[in-house]
Amino acid sequence: MSYIWNRHARLEYYEAIEYYARIDGKLGERFVAGVEEAIEKMSRTPERFRRFESDMRKVRVDGFPYGVIYRIEGRELHIIAVMHLHRRPGYWRDRLN
Repeated sequence: MSYIWNRHARLEYYEAIEYYARIDGKLGERFVAGVEEAIEKMSRTPERFRRFESDMRKVRVDGFPYGVIYRIEGRELHIIAVMHLHRRPGYWRDRLN
C-alpha cells in the first residue's frame, strides 16, 4: 500500500533524525531504519495496528520512544505524525482538517 506524508510529519521526522544523529551518527541511522521498518509494517498490514482517536492508528518505532500515526484512506496511508510518545499527546490533531 502506498503512503503520503503530511508535511509536518515529514519535518518532525527529519528533526528527530538530526537530534539522534547529533548524539551519535549510528543512532541517527538506527532511528531512520526503525521508522522505515514501522512504515513497511503498516504498508503490508495497515489494519493490523490498533485504532485510537476514531480512525487513527499507531505503529511503534522499535528501540525508540516514537510512533508513526497514520490513517487509511482508500488505498493510501496518510502519515499524520512521527510522534514522541512521551511528549504533548494529541498535538497532531489539528493536522486532520
